[in-house]
Amino acid sequence: MSIRALRTFITIAQQGSFAAASLRLGLTQAAVSLQIKKLEEEMGAELFDRNAHKPQLNTRGLALLDEAKKIVAHYDSLKGIIHQDETFSGPLIIGSINTVQVNPLPSIIREIQDNHPFLQISIKSGMSAELALAVDLGQLDFAITTEPQSVMPASINWLTCYQEPFYVVAPKNFEEETTHGLLSNHPYVCFDRQAWAGRMVERRLRQDGIAPNETMELDSLEATLRMAEAALGVAIVALPESRRADVAKTMKVVPFSDPPFYRNLCILYKNDSRWHTVIRTFHEALQKHNLNLT
Repeated sequence: MSIRALRTFITIAQQGSFAAASLRLGLTQAAVSLQIKKLEEEMGAELFDRNAHKPQLNTRGLALLDEAKKIVAHYDSLKGIIHQDETFSGPLIIGSINTVQVNPLPSIIREIQDNHPFLQISIKSGMSAELALAVDLGQLDFAITTEPQSVMPASINWLTCYQEPFYVVAPKNFEEETTHGLLSNHPYVCFDRQAWAGRMVERRLRQDGIAPNETMELDSLEATLRMAEAALGVAIVALPESRRADVAKTMKVVPFSDPPFYRNLCILYKNDSRWHTVIRTFHEALQKHNLNLT
């Protein structure tokens, strides 16, 4: 049974004639008549009294009309179910810096995919600057990075999600309790100066007149933290509150500066992205996660 034929049947009943229905549907009268003929053949009965001046529904047609309306309405509701999630379906490629990829991104993706199972998410890791370039080139749909520390193309925008304070991290047996003392008396394990977070730290060190004794430069905040844990020097890393409390169990964790010095985590995306609704959902989830930790 054709949904189109049922629509035509309902329209004839509403408009009062085949001619009026054809105008309403944008069909020829011949096409309307053909659809009704096929519908009557499928039903095995005539649905109209054709002896009258204008075709009128007979008793079988009247009985079918209410059911036809229900069938068409149900069909339309099925289409609505399918298309209501269009903005949350299809392949989505997200870029993320490593620290966010460890936490909180996995739990956020799990929650979003539970609610939107047709969203096919893949993750690419990298440094903030390279992820920003990939977004601009259309290789990523959006990226979670440190807030830009350089001029971005006009096509790129970002939403700030939350802040992470910078801390000086050192072995517990280091006696000094201040940033200046720790960096003046021990080797400095430096995070990559080409990374946006690394640039922020480097500028702040210069502003504060601190010239640490650098022994190594690493391109991963996690690796930088591990070197400090191995007593190879003092590191400066950005930590969310939950991670800071965890690290403080085994390491000395001192605020990098007073007042506290932060990096902002943000979502970078192109202004013409088709994923604006999904981006807002991730943005809200990241903000909610941070609020739950404070």
